[in-house]
Amino acid sequence: MYRVFGRSRRDRGQGGARRGVAAAVLSLALSVGLLAAGAAGATAASAAVPDPVSPVGAPPVVEGFAPYLPQTSCDPVIKPGTAALRAMLLASYGGRDLGITRACTLGSLSEHKEGRAFDWGLSAAVSAEKAIADQFLTWLIAPGPQGEPGYNAKRLGVMYVIWNGKIWGSYRAAEGWRPYSGGEAHADHIHISLAWTGATKRSSWWTGTVPPVDYGPCPAIAGEMAPRWTAPRLTPCPAPTPIMSLTGTPLLALSSTGPYVKQLQQLLKVSPISGTFGALTDSALRAFQAGRGLAVTGQTSDGTWSALRTPATTAPVPAQPAPPARTPPARTPPTTSTRPAAPSASVLPKLLSRMTYRVVRGDTVARIAATWHSNAAAIVAVNHLGGKKIRSGQVLSLPVKSWLTRYSRTTVRKGNRNQAVRALQTGLRMPAAYRTGVYGDVTVRYVNRLKARYGWKQDGVAGPGVWRKLGA
Repeated sequence: MYRVFGRSRRDRGQGGARRGVAAAVLSLALSVGLLAAGAAGATAASAAVPDPVSPVGAPPVVEGFAPYLPQTSCDPVIKPGTAALRAMLLASYGGRDLGITRACTLGSLSEHKEGRAFDWGLSAAVSAEKAIADQFLTWLIAPGPQGEPGYNAKRLGVMYVIWNGKIWGSYRAAEGWRPYSGGEAHADHIHISLAWTGATKRSSWWTGTVPPVDYGPCPAIAGEMAPRWTAPRLTPCPAPTPIMSLTGTPLLALSSTGPYVKQLQQLLKVSPISGTFGALTDSALRAFQAGRGLAVTGQTSDGTWSALRTPATTAPVPAQPAPPARTPPARTPPTTSTRPAAPSASVLPKLLSRMTYRVVRGDTVARIAATWHSNAAAIVAVNHLGGKKIRSGQVLSLPVKSWLTRYSRTTVRKGNRNQAVRALQTGLRMPAAYRTGVYGDVTVRYVNRLKARYGWKQDGVAGPGVWRKLGA
């Protein structure tokens, strides 16, 4: 037995039952109202959560804006300041952790590859999350107690942030928010890149003291990665040595990598200049060695480097005295040579690149020329063949239309990861950030765009037809 409004269930009767039902309905309505009010209050509270508070007191004068210090090294290890910033933002505001590091082989330069950039998952399409993002970014670059602009960005060592199609940079703070023209709008996350003082947790937000500017690791050779960060560098980086100023003579061969390979490729006019000694570089080097009368080894040597760095010159023809009067000019006796004459200008004008080819049983020079859209006479001349005899296993240098020709009988599709995919991405003129050698959705879109132009089935597969249209 239990009581409702002071009366027992047994004593209520029919009228009491009706009143009890009415009371229950009223109670339910009140409960629903309270729940709705509570939900609205929770939503309002979530839109104005407290901003972070520094664990230490601020110095009287905080540091200045961080200079622009882009990635110079390959060191995808999470730095302590980046980790602390991530933990603070997630604890203060919520959101999603979309990662700090990125492999050095993916995309273009990025502070993710040095562990000093954080992608914080908030969506501009979700009003509550957009409110959080706007609140944080307003707090980040708001004036400080003395009117200092970008107060918290300075104290945290923030270098730039990207959000919803716009970018703010400490190194261009006076310009405020600018349109962002990168590969994506960042509408589903905020990208935060830190300067080295912030990334290493030495900014005043964490220490209470103002550190000197840390310029980070410096590359010694232009276009090459610097050593990873080990200690602060308090002076700007000196100008790196240009690749074409290197004077060493290292032994390079197939699969070699590094700055000297880039110099070799520039000297040989190989494209693209990748820093990886592949078949195109091997073919070009063999052709150069043959043309200069060097041993055709496909490897660099002191003599090869000297010849590469010394432009070929044509010796002047000495003046011949006029023949005596009434004396017919002496005839030059015919000469014999086992080397075939160089092909005429009409043979090679469109064969602008080289590729290597290993002869298989049954091959003939004519068959090879037809297969790879080369020229039999050019193949004979370039390889200094005594005729058109070739042997199985022999490696030939083939003059071809394009550096893409070597891939013209290759088929690649989504999911492939290899050099042929990178060549395809280069041939399609995809942005440098997408020339990764990984066949993903972006590559599929580019391939299908080309196929649509010719009315082909848009299946995302790149076969011989695609290579031909790219000039292979």
